Parts: sequence; C-alpha cells; structure tokens
Amino acid sequence: MSSPNATVSAPPADPFASLQEFPALDNTFGALVLGMSFGLMLYGLTVHQSYRYARLYRRDESWVKCLVLAILILESVHITLCIVAVYYHLVTNYFKPATLLVGHWSTRLLTPVTGVIMILCQGFYAFRVCQIGSHFVYRVLVAVAIVCMVCEFGFMLAATIEGFRLSLSDFQHVSWLVCGIFGSAVLTDICLTGTLVIVLLRSRTGFRRTDSLIEVLIIYSINTGLLTSIFGLLTFIFAIILPGNLIYIAIAIVGVKLYANSVLAVLNSRRSLSNRLLQGFEMGSFEPSGSRHRRDSEAGPMDTWKARETTTNVIFTTVASQGFTDITGESSDIREDKRGADEGVA
Repeated sequence: MSSPNATVSAPPADPFASLQEFPALDNTFGALVLGMSFGLMLYGLTVHQSYRYARLYRRDESWVKCLVLAILILESVHITLCIVAVYYHLVTNYFKPATLLVGHWSTRLLTPVTGVIMILCQGFYAFRVCQIGSHFVYRVLVAVAIVCMVCEFGFMLAATIEGFRLSLSDFQHVSWLVCGIFGSAVLTDICLTGTLVIVLLRSRTGFRRTDSLIEVLIIYSINTGLLTSIFGLLTFIFAIILPGNLIYIAIAIVGVKLYANSVLAVLNSRRSLSNRLLQGFEMGSFEPSGSRHRRDSEAGPMDTWKARETTTNVIFTTVASQGFTDITGESSDIREDKRGADEGVA
C-alpha cells in the first residue's frame, strides 16, 4: 500500500503549448489542395483523351499531333507544379508558418504555364472558326478574339514577372493582373463561341439529318464555351474581391484543365460525327422532311437513287468544309482501325 505522503505525478506538459498559433489555411492552401484534387481528376481525363486520340487518329496532320502532345506535356507540368507547391508548403515546411507567406518557385510558375495552355487552346478554336467561316464579319470577330489573346498574354507576362519579384503575401496588391488574364480569356471565349454558333446557324440546309447534326454541334459549342467562361469569370471575380487568399488559384487550376479537355474532346468527336453521317447516308435519311415522299412517288428507282446521291454529296461537302469532319478520309480510317483491332484480337 502506498504511503499517504507520496506525491502524484503531474500530467505531461503539452509539447505544442509554447508554439505560436497557426493561421487558418482553409481559404489559402486548403483551397489549393481542393483545386489540385479536382485538377488531378481532370488530368486523368486528359491522359485518357490523349491516348484515345493517338489510337484513333493516326493520319491527322503533324501540327494537330504536335498540338495534342504540347497540351499533354503542359498539363503534366501544370499538375506537377501544383503537387510540388502543396508538398513544399504543407509537408516539407510543416510547423513553419512563415514559409506560407514567402512563396515557392512552383507557385510562381503556375501563372505562365496556365496562360500558355489557355492561349494554345484558344488559338486552336480561333483557327477552327477561320476555317469554317470566310465572311468578313466572322474574320472581324476572330480578329477581336486575337486582340484579346494578345492582351491575355501581356497580362500573363506581367503577372509572371511580379510573381518572381514579390512574395506570396505581397502578390495580392497586383492581383488585378490575374483579373486581366482571365477577363481577356472570357472575352476571347465569348467571341469565338458566338462566332461559331452564328456560322452553324447559317449553315442549316433544311435536311433533317444534317440539321440535327448541326444542332448537336451548336449545343456542344455553347456548353464547352460556357463551362470555360464560367470558371474564368469566377477566377476573375475572386481575384478582385478576395485577393489575399488562394481561392482564385484553385478555380484557375480546374479551369485550365477544362480548356485542355475541351480541345481534346473536339478532336476525338470527329469519329462519332462521321459515323453519324455515314449512318444517315446508308439509311437514306438526308431528304428534306416535306419532299422525300413526293420525290419517291414521282421518280423511278434509279432516278430516286441518283437524286439522293447528289443531295448527299452536297451535304457531305458542306459539313466537311466546316472543319468538323472529313468523310472522304474518315471511312478508310475506320476500316483500317477495325482491321487492326481484329488483327490484335486474333
């Protein structure tokens, strides 16, 4: 039995009691972690779409292949910079709150890599609009978009210089440069998407199958441009109202992944569009909705076939000239890919 005079051992002192209280990281590096997490998900989609493109479109022009390769490399560098920044601030410098305000080379390089990816993707869209619309008004709208892209590049260059010159805590005083980047990007998206929709609306032929395909392209163009514009606008707003945190950087990480995936989705959608046109040709559904039955009753079998063949060729030429799909070379690619797939299975 213990003595009544025995002293009771005191509980161990808290080893962290003497440390200074950490600042809240929810709206700074917490937001960066969330942006990186969603960015990793979208990066996986980018890798999948790049693999799909390399497998299905081996006969594309060299500049298109270089574009896809450049997007994949830049996206890989971008997500690597995000991982390095999070690891440096939250793991390597754990219990060093002062380093959270200094910044790191990885966070400083995020701005130029983001700007280059966005301008590269928007340049592809501008080239596509130039190919499908030869009217003077369309060229003027594309020229306005190019001016916005030049302004975007200028803001990006200035933000990069200030990012290397200032600390992370002082960069909030020049966050208007980030606003300039994404404000110019939103204007570019609006000009290009609006021009593309106008061109598609004016390309309707009155044939049910072709008009249905054009409507699908219009909806897809609006959704793609709307999604990137929403994230660009959110980045613009948060960089203005909350310049002292990193929420706008987290939104920008997701936004730049959407730019890359939208371009790859446009390139990979050509096969499905070609199959849809070929299916309509085989089913003979390219006749105008009100005239098909009348022409079948007035013409013989051979005359009816010749009329349909002529009409179908006109539609193929119209769609192919818009830069969305190439029926002439696509069918041979489909046969070669199917033959190669059969040989691989065998």
